[in-house]
Amino acid sequence: MNIRNSLILIISTFIVVVSLLSIGSNASTPNCIGAPSGQVYLFTSWDFQGDRYVYNITQGFTTIPDSLVNNVQSFTSGSDVCFVRCTPFEAYQITAGQSHRNYGALENFGKRMDSIIPGNCSNVVCPSNK
Repeated sequence: MNIRNSLILIISTFIVVVSLLSIGSNASTPNCIGAPSGQVYLFTSWDFQGDRYVYNITQGFTTIPDSLVNNVQSFTSGSDVCFVRCTPFEAYQITAGQSHRNYGALENFGKRMDSIIPGNCSNVVCPSNK
């Protein structure tokens, strides 16, 4: 009987430890789910942290908020969109399901973008500077 009780105790302890480890790993990544269809989430910090801006494709061409201009650190997209820099012109196609944890690092486009439009980059028409 001692061997049986010891075995039950070992197995129970293992199950509890594995359960606690899996809860801890989910808690450390609260933004692991991407943006829903028709939306794009832009973040001011890496790893989908910081202030979050929600872009909806029904907004059409949109200049992103000042806190994100040249400072998109991470994003997750639920729709095909185009990230844009109007002056000088640059555009990058983003597809639904695409995300980036450190889009503002090094020379990534998050350090240069100022606008977003739904759909394909061939549709971009930047407003003229007045």
